[in-house]
Amino acid sequence: DKANACYYSGLTVEMKDSDPDYPALLMGNYVLGGGALSSRIADRLRQKGGYSYSAASQFSASPLDAKGGLIVMAIYNPVNRDKVATGVDEEVAKLLQDGVKEDELKRAKDGFLKQEEVSRTNDSALASQLTENLYLGRTFQFQADLESKIKSLTIDQVNAALRKYVDPKQFSVITAGDFKAKAEPAGGQ
Repeated sequence: DKANACYYSGLTVEMKDSDPDYPALLMGNYVLGGGALSSRIADRLRQKGGYSYSAASQFSASPLDAKGGLIVMAIYNPVNRDKVATGVDEEVAKLLQDGVKEDELKRAKDGFLKQEEVSRTNDSALASQLTENLYLGRTFQFQADLESKIKSLTIDQVNAALRKYVDPKQFSVITAGDFKAKAEPAGGQ
């Protein structure tokens, strides 16, 4: 019963999940919005601003082709479209300019590694990973190596990867919603 709109922005990067910069960009995304409720995007748009119902980012890279992508998304009241777009733009610019902080990287590493640990206790997630590894000719050593690389990441590596691959001018932005309808006042009618 709430007025809704969606915001998506993203860019593609030339990268496989075996690329040396993959772990650093994965953690950079985790700080930006991959950590869901504990991330820069969620803090700015939801917790502090109150502009969105949800906000996050996602980064992935293919194991087969040099094709990766970073996506920022938010669900919000249509009256907040400009505030959401401005908030995303400013947070991405701030992340690139000021960089990831040591405490943010520690939280990102801890959160990501815990998430990976928990996923291995889920039968369907484990079966899916086994199937993918079999298809790719990998063992769980690939995941163990990725986790080891993540544990040893420095803020300099993460910031360098973000600045190398994330160009705000390359983002494509899509908003969808009923922007012509008059939004209901708080509390509805």
